Amino acid sequence: MEKVADIATLEFHHRQGGQFRWITITTLMLAIGTILHLVSPSVGGVTPNWTIATYCVAICLTKPSYKQALGIGLVAALVNVLTSKSGFPYGNLISEPIGALTCTFIVKNLAGIKIKGHSCLPVLTGFAATCMSGGAFVTILKFVMDLPNVVYFTAILPLVVIIGLLNAVVTPVMYFPALRLFVSRGILDSLEEQEVASDHSMYELHPEKEGLISLEHLTYIYNKQKEPVLDDVNLSIQKGDFLVITGESGSGKSSLCMAMTGAIPHYFGGVMKGMAYVNGKATTQTTISDLAGSVGAMLDDYDSQLVAMTVEEEIAFSLENQGVAPEKIETAITEALAKVSMSPYRTRLLSKLSGGQRQRLVIADVLATNPEILVFDEPTSALDPEGTQAFYELVHDLNVTYKHTIVVIEHNLESAIPYANRLVLIDHGHILCDGDVETTLRYMHEKNIYKTAVPPVFACQLDLEQSGCSFRQPWLSTQAAVTALQELHS
Repeated sequence: MEKVADIATLEFHHRQGGQFRWITITTLMLAIGTILHLVSPSVGGVTPNWTIATYCVAICLTKPSYKQALGIGLVAALVNVLTSKSGFPYGNLISEPIGALTCTFIVKNLAGIKIKGHSCLPVLTGFAATCMSGGAFVTILKFVMDLPNVVYFTAILPLVVIIGLLNAVVTPVMYFPALRLFVSRGILDSLEEQEVASDHSMYELHPEKEGLISLEHLTYIYNKQKEPVLDDVNLSIQKGDFLVITGESGSGKSSLCMAMTGAIPHYFGGVMKGMAYVNGKATTQTTISDLAGSVGAMLDDYDSQLVAMTVEEEIAFSLENQGVAPEKIETAITEALAKVSMSPYRTRLLSKLSGGQRQRLVIADVLATNPEILVFDEPTSALDPEGTQAFYELVHDLNVTYKHTIVVIEHNLESAIPYANRLVLIDHGHILCDGDVETTLRYMHEKNIYKTAVPPVFACQLDLEQSGCSFRQPWLSTQAAVTALQELHS
């Protein structure tokens, strides 16, 4: 294993669509190829093999494994079986996989061949894959239909070569516009960036700081953006913390949340420098599904996380997807609903739940796998004051009674900070202050940074202090202010 001298310089590149983007791109290209195959006229009985040309484009763009290439070839074969006008279309079931594997071999071994900086792969693959696939197909056809040797050698094989030459022209004609399109959409890197591999399996990565979550020199730039949304962030979250993260819209709060769950870097397209560790393991060396056992997340649009018809079906669906044994699902549902006081609603239809109840169900859904850390991204944005108060009382109970570590991304500090032990201020991707709640609120007020988020009751305390008053406890709630004023007059 290789050690990393400076974690701040370690990069991880990822493009939106991730490990399955080869499916998306191949599907689109084969659909185009099918349409062109059906409408393209032939000249003297000769026409490009659009199916081969389009899957060559897809393979050149996505560089799949041989196993994936075999799948591409089989799908292309099925398309040809359904649309071919040949006398024996089932020969495509052998010939197309051969063409796709030939294309993949060239992509993996001859990628360095360029002319004036332009890749020669589209030309090479278009010709070679067509000749190999077409050659295999006509050879099968020869034996099935008992074609004479003279026809096979003097007519059919030369025709295959001619179509190969046509594909050597049409493949690059399709490749470069497709490359520009997918790069502009953020699905692919540019040609130069495609050569940057992101595989951290060879590195020995360990956090320098203790904590359930440790973000160390974390920088993240979303795909197609120039400025980092997170810039050299260092943050450690300890067991039992109730941490609130605040900042202006666009300051990087949600991105920080996504880094803790592994969605950055594994889902969103971009470049990550530095590292995020969860329970001592680098997020680039694990998966989102594995991280879900340690970090449960509720997004601001919590309704989008609900997919089933009833409450118990919703939680069961989540557990089944994570491979929980059937005999354990019943117990997990019961315990999760009890934690959020939703047990009486176990068989209730989701359409009959209120907004607050649906939110509690999402939390129960997250709790079902018993993650140690719970992350909430602006959870009260759609709640009224009573619902907000009830939500934070619930989360406080999860923190104190059930020992879950809590991370909340929040604008509405007034309801959250009475229960928090830490408050972090982030601005333009930088953490400006990380301390206890009182320290960070004072920093925000004195530096005039996101001052509007400082609760009015605490701002009132600071105004009174400027007049010479002093108080033993910070005014983090109305009740704390009342108590302090009573002490002042007693």
